[in-house]
Amino acid sequence: MKKKLKSNLFIGVLSGTSADSIDAGLFKIDKKISFLNFASTKYDKKLQDLILDISRNKKLPSKRILKEIDIKVGEISANTINKLIEKTSFESSQICAIGSHGQTLMHRRQGTKTFSLQVGDPCLIGKETNITTVSNFRQANIRNGGQGAPLTPSFHKEFFKSSSEDRLIINIGGISNMTFLPKKGNSFGWDCGPGNCMIDNFIQKNSDKKYQFDKDGQLAAKGDISRYEIEIEKYLKSKLFQFKLPNSYSIENFNLEKFQVKLGKASSADQAACLTEITVRSIYKSIANFCPTKKASIYLCGGGAENKFLVSRLELLLGSSFQIKDINTLGLKPKYIEAATFAWLAKKRLEGERIYLKLSTGAKPSLLGEINKN
Repeated sequence: MKKKLKSNLFIGVLSGTSADSIDAGLFKIDKKISFLNFASTKYDKKLQDLILDISRNKKLPSKRILKEIDIKVGEISANTINKLIEKTSFESSQICAIGSHGQTLMHRRQGTKTFSLQVGDPCLIGKETNITTVSNFRQANIRNGGQGAPLTPSFHKEFFKSSSEDRLIINIGGISNMTFLPKKGNSFGWDCGPGNCMIDNFIQKNSDKKYQFDKDGQLAAKGDISRYEIEIEKYLKSKLFQFKLPNSYSIENFNLEKFQVKLGKASSADQAACLTEITVRSIYKSIANFCPTKKASIYLCGGGAENKFLVSRLELLLGSSFQIKDINTLGLKPKYIEAATFAWLAKKRLEGERIYLKLSTGAKPSLLGEINKN
């Protein structure tokens, strides 16, 4: 029997692998989920650079620095949540819980074991907001035999599954992951390759951090990949992409510098085009390898969904059998879906409901998250 909760209002808060900001969304969750409001806070450049340096170089900082990051991300999360509540007509006492994913610093698979590290002190968040905070979702999944990622397939199944069409929900964040939602049968999801991580890394380095990403794919659209087809295909055939399900990645898996060596003295536009093509083709190949149907509707979310050039390349590869449709028609704007996921997971944890992710992470059905009481 589900536990009775004090309200149906939940907040989801997280930062993605791009480490550019903390995002928080307020949702009303019953049988359906309704978006109410949103707030975001940019990281300062020093904090973002530190987080990305740790993530990309696979080297843990000292315990002192790690604690400082944990507190800083926790403070920004709490401030963002309080800012969010101020934008609404609600009081913090009316919010049932916060689902806090935190900021991933590392996510690494070593054989059958997974190491995943998130920061953003949940006790601090709970204290500063005076709201019950649920955290450590990935750790709970790992303890129950899973890889800790992706967790979104459970949310996609709950709210986006259809009895009239097979669907693929593709999230192009720092990493690309997808969820297959069949009309009948079991849903499952997996990480399929780089999303924006290599593109963003290149744009930041190429512009001396003046720009954070390739807006609309404008630079990549000017490039020519024809001279680099061998390098692109060789990279996509490497051991990195030879996986069985379930599968999870982190941005540390995709080394920009190593691939740039293969491109030699390619122009900036050509390099951006090659990196975009790797993202697109890894998605396309993953659909071909693991999607059990030859036709499905595709719904894109994540920052990559706003990259017009990337989406146009994906549409061209997919053809008419896999039509890209507007995810807004499913009831949530793409930028709110990840926050909504952790708001919903917080609700499920408080209700004592186990989450089924066996086919997506390998974990047995289990309670996800730890409840931090104030």
